[in-house]
Amino acid sequence: MTRTLISIIVLLGVLAAGHLLIDEKGYLLIAVNNHTIETSLFALAVIVIFAVLLGALLLSVLGALWRTFARSRGWLKGRKNKRQQHALEAAVWACINDDDAQLQQALSIAELPAQWQDQQRAMAARVALQQQQSAQALAQLQGMSPESQGQVAKLWLQANQGEQALSLLGAQMDEKKVPDNVVASYLDALIQAEQREQALTLIQQRHKQLRWSEARWKKHLNALFALDDSSAQATFNALPKGLRPMAAGALTQQALRQGQFDAVRGDLLKYLKKGQYQQLAEALQYAGSSDPELRKLIQAALHKQPEQPELLFSLACLANAEGEYELAAKIFDTLANSPWQTLWQQQAQRAYAQTGQFDKAYLLATQ
Repeated sequence: MTRTLISIIVLLGVLAAGHLLIDEKGYLLIAVNNHTIETSLFALAVIVIFAVLLGALLLSVLGALWRTFARSRGWLKGRKNKRQQHALEAAVWACINDDDAQLQQALSIAELPAQWQDQQRAMAARVALQQQQSAQALAQLQGMSPESQGQVAKLWLQANQGEQALSLLGAQMDEKKVPDNVVASYLDALIQAEQREQALTLIQQRHKQLRWSEARWKKHLNALFALDDSSAQATFNALPKGLRPMAAGALTQQALRQGQFDAVRGDLLKYLKKGQYQQLAEALQYAGSSDPELRKLIQAALHKQPEQPELLFSLACLANAEGEYELAAKIFDTLANSPWQTLWQQQAQRAYAQTGQFDKAYLLATQ
């Protein structure tokens, strides 16, 4: 640009100087309609030079202003990106720590980056559900993309939208390659929707795809058996062989709920003989009826260990099942002197409520 300006100036200077050397300034006449302009070539050269210089100055100023604006815009954009990144990090840590209050605060800092908008809506829906705001949670879920909606089946279920959750997951289950997390979510949805037959079929077909821990399998199998109002043994036999050892506890619990002591008496007696009193107590908390033989054996064991808390609790459960609530309440009064366990809660409330000791039942319910 500088070279061009210098060249123009030199050229115009030569033209003006040439006329001066021959003592002829030159003459220029411009006529447009009724308007005329008369000037010399030297004056024209000076005007052009000033015009070029003024134009170059204006371009330089405009360029400087544009660069300043661009830098400020980039700074603002960078600041916005930093706030979004900070909000994303805070939201992730809040989810890891299962801190819904911190999660809500993180989401209020700024919107997450564009590629995380569905995740932000899912997080906001979770917070809304924790605050019993189902309508707000549903609006957030519906605002997600169809692909992402199928990833939050639990949230749909918590928002009382079981059909929507099963519909979204069912569509993904029809694909050729189904991700492990979709299978897991679909099984969760089926169990929560109390569709036992479909859940059992899914376990039979896809159990190898679910690389779950033993604790997680036990949790889901317990929920599955709780849906069976007929034969717990039939559900147990329908499970793949590799899962049956993990379903033994669930079978015992459901059989006891249904009063089917014959199916699990052997396991209960084994717990008692081996001194596995904790396992015995955990099973008998679900007792829907009593068993004379097992009760006699527990009483005999209590003669040797009269203050053993799990044995006392087991006897109280059988007493509740037989309608002997006074005996059960007296046992729980003695257990109050021991470190109280969450395991005893429900059976104790039942005994106290049936004996008219509502103050004790209320105290347990509000703990």
